[in-house]
Amino acid sequence: MEKIKIASRSSRLALKQTEIVCESLKKFFEIEVVKVSTTGDKLLNKSLAQVGGKGLFVKELERSLLNGDAHIAVHSLKDMEVHIAKDTFIGAIHSRDSRNDVLLGKFKSLSDLPKNAIIGTTSPRRTAFLKYFRNDLTIKLCRGNIESRISKLNENKYDALVLAEAGLNRLDINYSCKIPIKVMPPSAGQGAIAIQCLNKIKNKKINEIIFSLNDQKAFFETQAERSFIKTINGNCYSPISVSANVIDNKTLSIEAYIINTQGTEMITDKIEGHKTDAITTGQLLAKKLIKKGAKKLLEL
Repeated sequence: MEKIKIASRSSRLALKQTEIVCESLKKFFEIEVVKVSTTGDKLLNKSLAQVGGKGLFVKELERSLLNGDAHIAVHSLKDMEVHIAKDTFIGAIHSRDSRNDVLLGKFKSLSDLPKNAIIGTTSPRRTAFLKYFRNDLTIKLCRGNIESRISKLNENKYDALVLAEAGLNRLDINYSCKIPIKVMPPSAGQGAIAIQCLNKIKNKKINEIIFSLNDQKAFFETQAERSFIKTINGNCYSPISVSANVIDNKTLSIEAYIINTQGTEMITDKIEGHKTDAITTGQLLAKKLIKKGAKKLLEL
């Protein structure tokens, strides 16, 4: 049986996501997981925006691909910038879990939090929407893997944390409050596991097998979301939400929210298109929001 090497971050969540992919591949290949410690995992005392963005979770995995140390890499899609390494491509969206965020802690909802409660998050998007919902909340940086963040919560350094539901589900971690999408709209690609491949002739057989794992619905949805982010020129510093849904196996509905970093102003819109026009539909929605003042709002 042919052997395949899979690059993965070394956190428990990343390895769990890689394990999900391995389960689909074990009938085709003998598998070796190449654990990579990324810059984003090491620099924990500053926000991602200060140290180079979400790409810090991806660059070393891409280097493993390009150096020939791995055949494919497994990522949380929301950590991937829209511009990925040359000679690589997203071969499949393996699966997509919930795109909600959750409130972790002893409180049952955001409304239950005491005045001036301290909330831990790393995300400009979450920070802005939290401020929009309740401007009294104190938002503090909370970096690290899920386990280390929960340890800080248990040490009473925060009143609550905001985390992605998909990650907690994959690690079987319980929580009491799912934040409604209308209160905390998701980031592009949230909940999706992506497989990055090398665009090389010698990898053709591997890439064909990877493509067979593609969740078509999630693929079209995330194509639209990433197209929107690319057109609006968003990045990890941008408090942007975009979420697409394929309805009736043909229509793609996409909705986006642009909010300023202070959480005081927001614009939103949505459109529909055919799922096979996902990229164009994402572009059209971005252009609609740019006309409404999205660029100016992102500069505030």
